[in-house]
Amino acid sequence: MFKVTFTGKHEGIAELEQELSLLHAARRAGVELTHRCGGHARCGTCRVTVEEGGAHLSEKGAAETRILGILKAGSEERLACQTWAHGDASVRIG
Repeated sequence: MFKVTFTGKHEGIAELEQELSLLHAARRAGVELTHRCGGHARCGTCRVTVEEGGAHLSEKGAAETRILGILKAGSEERLACQTWAHGDASVRIG
């Protein structure tokens, strides 16, 4: 079992037994995370900042990289809908 901790605008902890997207982990933790496009890497509204545990997150895919480039996102920013956790991590919302 591992934990994904959400900090910032909304806070909570998701305890997970299997790999899950940060967007779905937020839902499990009862954390509100905007995702206007329905989690399809089109809008960037689910952007989060990785605080710890980046090594326990999936690599950036082409769709995520494209949207983050358009948004001029920092290197630690990710789209929650496209980022899968497979170990302990902490991300900031907002």
